[in-house]
Amino acid sequence: MSAFKVIWKSIKDIWEDMLLLVLMNLLTVVCGLPLFAAIGVPAYVAVGSTDPVPSLISSLIVGMVLSIPLSIPYAGAYFALNAVCNRVANGFAISWDYYFAHFKQNIWKTWRYMIFSNVVGILIAINFLWYPQAFPGQPWVAWVMGAWLAAGIFWTAIQFYVIPFYVEQEAKSWRVAFKNAALVAGANPLFTFLLLVVTSAVLILSIGVLPPLFVLLGLLIWVMAGTQGVVNRVAMYRSRMEGQGDAKKVKRDTPNR
Repeated sequence: MSAFKVIWKSIKDIWEDMLLLVLMNLLTVVCGLPLFAAIGVPAYVAVGSTDPVPSLISSLIVGMVLSIPLSIPYAGAYFALNAVCNRVANGFAISWDYYFAHFKQNIWKTWRYMIFSNVVGILIAINFLWYPQAFPGQPWVAWVMGAWLAAGIFWTAIQFYVIPFYVEQEAKSWRVAFKNAALVAGANPLFTFLLLVVTSAVLILSIGVLPPLFVLLGLLIWVMAGTQGVVNRVAMYRSRMEGQGDAKKVKRDTPNR
């Protein structure tokens, strides 16, 4: 039930600060348009070609290279949106000053991580597509594709949490944020799976039914759900640690009989 509580709180928090969050989301989307186009347009053209798989692999390689310079403005905007969502999730007011301060302070740090994230994600997709093309008809290929698919899902789950974890930290460290994101994704598979499925379903539904709604809220829903998931897991972990501490204290204070 925790996953559904997180989804509900995400929707509630977006609703309460709707105007400002939507405007910040729109600015983030505008900053990301060059990156989205570099990856999405060649892939869309490749899917419609006569031999889609090799064309799609080539387009992904091109997109991977182009994503390095084109991630620069989007990195700062995406981090700023995560910072704002974290502030909303923790019950604080938000402002444009707060958004732009995090944009400027974290653009290059987030850009370096985003290069790493994009390269790994695209390489997973390339391997998933390449094996059936290189070894057609081999029975073991299905197992390899299943492994790469699982890797892709797990990688997506890590990216869902990693920047929210980095924002939540007092002492900033990408290594620690990545480790915590992987631990939460691995230790809470049902919680993470439900969050990803429900969030993805909302995004797909908004694309199919009302595309402008996706432009206005799509990225914001994804970021807020990831942020609320991190806040929920951190609160649960702290509560558990406090409970264990109280139990140890009671045990120490209880006299032997």
